[in-house]
Amino acid sequence: MGDKVDPSTPAEHVADREPPYQALLPNFDKLSHSSFEKGTVSRRRINGALLMLALIPVVVVAVIFVPQLIIG
Repeated sequence: MGDKVDPSTPAEHVADREPPYQALLPNFDKLSHSSFEKGTVSRRRINGALLMLALIPVVVVAVIFVPQLIIG
């Protein structure tokens, strides 16, 4: 009822509006060598994002194995 999607528009055409990586990395196409220069805000943001991505598997492994070590 609240959707304003035209049912005659195929799903392929709706999905083609944005690149597939748009949700994860909205400015991926704008990365350049200067994005990684020391002391820049973009480098700090990139490093922070990489740190968060690296922590995800560590947390998953900890959630799986720490209870087994405590109980086990």
